[in-house]
Amino acid sequence: MKQNPLGLKIAVLGMGLMGGSLALSLSRNGFIVTGWDQNEEIRHKAFAIGALSCLTTSLEATVAQADLIFIATPVTVITECLRDCLPFVKKGVIFSDLGSIKGEIIEQVFSFLNDDYHFVPGHPMTGSEQSGIGGADPFLFQNATYVLIEDPGIEKEVLETVAQIVKMTGAELIKLTAAQHDRIVGMVSHLPHLLAAVLAKTAGESEKNYSGTLGLAAGGFRDTTRVALGSPELWQGIIFGNRSEVWKAIKLFQKELDELLNIIANENPGELRDFLAKGREVREQIPAKNKGFLTLLYEIVVTIEDRPGTINAVLQHLSLAGINIKDIEILRIREGDGGTLRLALENYEGMIEAVQVLESASFKVRKRLI
Repeated sequence: MKQNPLGLKIAVLGMGLMGGSLALSLSRNGFIVTGWDQNEEIRHKAFAIGALSCLTTSLEATVAQADLIFIATPVTVITECLRDCLPFVKKGVIFSDLGSIKGEIIEQVFSFLNDDYHFVPGHPMTGSEQSGIGGADPFLFQNATYVLIEDPGIEKEVLETVAQIVKMTGAELIKLTAAQHDRIVGMVSHLPHLLAAVLAKTAGESEKNYSGTLGLAAGGFRDTTRVALGSPELWQGIIFGNRSEVWKAIKLFQKELDELLNIIANENPGELRDFLAKGREVREQIPAKNKGFLTLLYEIVVTIEDRPGTINAVLQHLSLAGINIKDIEILRIREGDGGTLRLALENYEGMIEAVQVLESASFKVRKRLI
């Protein structure tokens, strides 16, 4: 393991899933990492799992010596958190956030941030069904898209410093403008969450009149609505923070839904077949198809040690339990640190059983949501 690569000290504010995973990844890469969370118990847990180099007792002590500060709080308090740090940080410090909206945050931050400090907005587009520091995973960012924002107010040298550190987490870096980012995530992240909520809510209304509706909801319905399990408070801030692009996405979806309603009203099987075929064609164009296996719904990610026979042990445990693996991918092996193994299962039940089998064998496993 490298000892403090680049010679930079890093602080992470917010020890939830994202902040905890980032701190854990950077600590394993040799960085000196301090971290802050309002909850003292969470700070102690973060230190206990090795995410933090030391425990601090105040925001001031956490950020005072930091060269780079990642803000991993809910989007509604990112700006406030950054502002709270300013009395304590040294000149030249770089701030970066992990929020899923960019335009509004950039406008807020650059309205008061002077030239003594830098801000490079970012968004790691990854996650887990788990939450909090208990779900922190040092390999959460591996092969995940991590967006950094290009803006006239951001010096290229500063942007490249953040980019260099982000790449050490194993993430795939892309650079976008704030407008590009918000438009894209409005369509492929924020809209799907709202649609999942609408679908779940609609089925709930049906349940009131036709008892048993939810009882018959199968894997397809569960997979389609799974993201609706996200925190309402968190998503309220995200949706309203990107309301302009979300509105456009909803209107575009509404247009497609109106077309579908007309097709059904006109009882035209040919048009319906064409409509569904176009949807299938677009789905096949999603970049994940290049790896083939990523289009499967039932996946788990296993954290493995870097020692001979570890992968074989995982497969043997599943084989002995009679669990059929549809596909397998080694995401990354880091010498001395281990890596992650992604497995695709036949169905939801197989995924749950695989998690139970491997956890009982002391492997760290998480279900992967697509």
